[in-house]
Amino acid sequence: MMKTLNLLSLLLVVFMSCKGDKSVKPDGEDQKKEEVVSIRKGSPFDINGRLKLAGTNIVNQKGAAIQLRGMSTHGLQYRGNCYNETSLNLLMHGWGIDVLRISMYIQEGGYEKDPVYFTKFVDDLVEKCYKEGVYALVDFHMLDPGDPNYNTERAKVFFEHMSKKHASKGNVIYEICNEPNNKQYEVTWPMIKNYADQIVPIIRNNDPQSIIIVGTPEHASRPDLVIGNKLAFENIMYTMHFYAADKWSANHQGRRMGYVSKAIANGVPVFVTEFGTQDGWGDGANDFVMSAKWMKFMEERKISWCNWNYSDSPLTGAAWKTGTCPNGPWSEENLKEAGKWIRTQLSTPVDNWTGNYLPWNWEYNLASGTGSGTSLTATSAVQVSESKVGTPGFLPYPAIGAARTVVAANAGAGFNLNNGVLTIGASNGAAPNKFSLYDIAGSSTLVNLSFKLSFNNSVSGTAILAIGGGDGNLFKANDAYSNSKQEGLFAAIRFLVGTNSSNAQYRYLDGSSYVHRSHDVDVFPRTSDLNFEVYCNNTGNPRVYKKDGVDYTLPAASFHMYVNGTAVKYSGSQNIASTGELLPYMPIDAFMVSGASSTGNTLNFSVSNIKIKSLIGN
Repeated sequence: MMKTLNLLSLLLVVFMSCKGDKSVKPDGEDQKKEEVVSIRKGSPFDINGRLKLAGTNIVNQKGAAIQLRGMSTHGLQYRGNCYNETSLNLLMHGWGIDVLRISMYIQEGGYEKDPVYFTKFVDDLVEKCYKEGVYALVDFHMLDPGDPNYNTERAKVFFEHMSKKHASKGNVIYEICNEPNNKQYEVTWPMIKNYADQIVPIIRNNDPQSIIIVGTPEHASRPDLVIGNKLAFENIMYTMHFYAADKWSANHQGRRMGYVSKAIANGVPVFVTEFGTQDGWGDGANDFVMSAKWMKFMEERKISWCNWNYSDSPLTGAAWKTGTCPNGPWSEENLKEAGKWIRTQLSTPVDNWTGNYLPWNWEYNLASGTGSGTSLTATSAVQVSESKVGTPGFLPYPAIGAARTVVAANAGAGFNLNNGVLTIGASNGAAPNKFSLYDIAGSSTLVNLSFKLSFNNSVSGTAILAIGGGDGNLFKANDAYSNSKQEGLFAAIRFLVGTNSSNAQYRYLDGSSYVHRSHDVDVFPRTSDLNFEVYCNNTGNPRVYKKDGVDYTLPAASFHMYVNGTAVKYSGSQNIASTGELLPYMPIDAFMVSGASSTGNTLNFSVSNIKIKSLIGN
């Protein structure tokens, strides 16, 4: 009987102490026992506090729209020894991350195998993030099987614990399903939503405010499929994952940028919780050029991101060389190329917590003297010269990007560089002499491109001005301008130079063919300098820019051009449609001029003062 009474008393005590108090801080004696943790002063969390959503943006405690930049761990069961005090201090203090994505695999030897161990592992990393003032993104990393409904019961237990234990901190973000997918059947958004509708209420019951991120179909790459069917909760975001070297289809990366832009335009907030500079396996060659385009794309839209991954995995996507964990040395020599690159992205530019956009400007200095010569003449063979930082060619190298010249075989003319002015002698045949700039990392989808062009009283030949994206062979290879489709081309002007005029014509798509149309009034004299300003909008929405104190609306996928201050008009309008050959939302980061078909090489034109300015936020 005494044993029975003692058992009943014990059960009563347990019941009273565990009856489901949902307050975020314990009361009475329990609160006195709670350890007081000081958050690192000046840290991301100290400055920004608990986050929430305003529209599609993450905003801080002052209401400013911000972007978080951070790293993802590898799977804790695979590379758990990489996350010790020394390595994390380097990541949080030295690299300056804003957010740590804690990737806890469910299968593959993870949570499913030992829930107690991995729950504590995540708890400890959350505590470390809190102390250091870094946001902790708790990733329920399901991959195989990727149907989140397979792990619903495990998720209920895990997120009940996480949200109850850490709700009061304010630095925790919950990612409830990593990459929805399945090898046997399609995992659709309604299937994912069914899972989320069961997990989100559990978190909200304990943590009513913090941001929750939900995976999207096709390995978390289709936030656009959420449009019109979002979850009925506040502060919910949706995932985008990308790997910059993937080329599954033509313009693969641009299409994915389009999915994100379409989602945001329709009110779907997006968080890039995982990306890499390699292929989708996190391995292979790094594509830092495409990665830089993604960086700019995310910066422009204040999309937060985490890079995969901070570990010493043997794959190229890991920041550290194999064998670095657990004891280091955590030195420059032990960083892989991906690690060096992402460390720079985390600190450049510096964190911007103001809600404003940082200005971006680029200028090509033709007078820098970093090239190998002042003239390049025609020979019997095609001559190609490229100039980049570290590998100069004929032309000075740009601070960002590459400069390229092509002299056609037996062209009869070439290039001359004098006092910062490049003169192009047009070839006497169909194959052009060509000058291009491309891969100008940091450029935008909304830019002002300015430059000076002069036809120097030329009398015969065809000159081409092209603007677009560096993925196009028109900019990066020897391809000649043609009337067929040319990938990466945003806008082009063809000049049929004669004895009386330059006869400028812009390129446009008419049905399935690319044709040219003359301007209304000739503002392109061949006898004087032409100062160009071209305002380009390669987004899906109208944008406003300011010129000489006046606001102008630039329609989606179009450009405005001014020559010596006068607006160029076609068919009565200065709204000139892009050619559509550069995929929407890809940055405008390439420029080309070429000359051909010049009888007696009588077309010699000059270019100088080439500048690009991002109009985002301006």
